Amino acid sequence: MNDAFLTIHDRPFSQQELLTFSNCRISDQNTPEWEKSVYAFILDWLNESQSIIQLSSGTTGRSKILTLQKTSMIRSAENTCHYFSLDPGQTALLCLPADYVAGKMMVVRCIVGGLNLHITEPRSAPDLTVMTGMDFCAMVPVQVLNTFSNRTSYPSIRKLIVGGTGISAELENLARDIPVQVFATYGMAETCSHIAVRRINGPQPESFYQALPGIELDTDNRGCLVIKASYLPSPLITNDQVQMTGKNRFRWMGRIDNLINVDGRKVVPEEVESAVLEKTGLECALIGLPDRKHGQRLVFIAEGKAAIKESIIRSELKRLLPPKLQPCKTIWIEKLPRNKAYKLDRQKLADMVYKML
Repeated sequence: MNDAFLTIHDRPFSQQELLTFSNCRISDQNTPEWEKSVYAFILDWLNESQSIIQLSSGTTGRSKILTLQKTSMIRSAENTCHYFSLDPGQTALLCLPADYVAGKMMVVRCIVGGLNLHITEPRSAPDLTVMTGMDFCAMVPVQVLNTFSNRTSYPSIRKLIVGGTGISAELENLARDIPVQVFATYGMAETCSHIAVRRINGPQPESFYQALPGIELDTDNRGCLVIKASYLPSPLITNDQVQMTGKNRFRWMGRIDNLINVDGRKVVPEEVESAVLEKTGLECALIGLPDRKHGQRLVFIAEGKAAIKESIIRSELKRLLPPKLQPCKTIWIEKLPRNKAYKLDRQKLADMVYKML
């Protein structure tokens, strides 16, 4: 069937067939909610509106309602398909929630690039046992760690992009040993997914993000990234602090709105969290609570049981932070709160810790 608008699980659909099928899947009471979200987006994509209403992931606790132009999403999808050499008929796996732009964009890439879309439940540990020979897939870091850690055989994925939050040293170490091309990506809902990538495994792993063709990068007076793209209505000023390492090339340092200020000294929590994770293997977070005397005070939160590696954590924190910036308290919780996109929900965590203390 050469006039297929979208192929799902090897079944080609024309636009009219896709409309009918999507409505049937949504109305079927046996269809799980995560799957209904996929077909609800497809219906939105097929309607006459020129834009999509999207809620940002709210990693910092401040979700925004965005209006994304479908033409911008198409251009972004074309950039991805071209950059990763994705050809019509190749397979793409969607294991991210379609409520967020990362999930939506995988569907758009399949429409634009003629890819064969496969979908599975978006969990922190996706079930990939029935997936074979996937050419392209997108995951968030926790999914990669759960999928590829402690294995002797690996899911058959040719190219894997990882984004949504910072890439830890643990993930980069893991990526070096798996037979999959792994790329870290940088982007956000406002840019219709990624605008820069870096290879994190293979013969020459990269330590910097390189903008995709057609993307121009700069920084503002805060050292935060400014993005210019021909398919975006205006330059986008981010809150991501970066170090420019060349033309349209940068290292990501952390979110300026996550910075913790103790007696005028700034702490980048992502740097501390990544170092502790690499040393101990424990998911953790560093937050700042209001303090009248010092502006903020540091609290360290670890996921797991207090008896595990506590001395190693204390030693690592002493190495990473000067004496006056040591956390005033270490708290152990069963699970760090995450949003539907599996990103650490710092605002919810701060609220939890504030109530505890």
